[in-house]
Parts: sequence; C-alpha cells; structure tokens
Amino acid sequence: MHVALVYDEHRLHFSLVAGTANKTQSLPSNTQLLPGSAAVLRSSAVETVYQVQLVFSGGLFGHFTQMIVFDFGQRPVLARKVIAELGDLKMQERVQVLRDKLTFNR
Repeated sequence: MHVALVYDEHRLHFSLVAGTANKTQSLPSNTQLLPGSAAVLRSSAVETVYQVQLVFSGGLFGHFTQMIVFDFGQRPVLARKVIAELGDLKMQERVQVLRDKLTFNR
C-alpha cells in the first residue's frame, strides 16, 4: 500500500523515487511517502512485482541512517534500516574503532 521513510533526523539526505527508467511518475523530488501503486513494476494474475528506488545525497563526512518501511496493508509491516557512511576509508576505520571502544549505560 505504501513505502515510507521514517527517521526525521536525516530525511533531507534520503528520498524515494517512483517508477523505473521506462516509467516515471511526477512526484516531489524529496518524496518520503510513496504510494504502492507508484512502485508497481509489473502485475499479473499470479504476482505483482514492485521496484522501489531509495536515493541518498550528501556532501559532507558523516554517518546517516534511515528506516524504510513497506506497508502491505497487513500488520506487522516490513522495515529495513539503511546506513550511508561518507568520508575517506582511513577516517571511517578510525571512527569505527572509536565507536567500538565506547560503551553506554542504557
């Protein structure tokens, strides 16, 4: 029924695109909620195939996360966490070592 991006913190870096190279629909460039009908690649009496394109754009070093949720009209919904790491490889490795050393009381 719908595909949605739910994390607000990095929402400006992620967006959903409707359609494929052969079929596009006019939606805002920073779409966060995509109707399922816009993602249909092909449909038959046996099955329906969907294609969802998740676009990331960013120009600065950082760790960006987003949760993409697929709502098929039944509960529970399907969700997938997506992570984008920007920066050079040495810096990313150093940041990962520092993250591994950190422990938080929760």
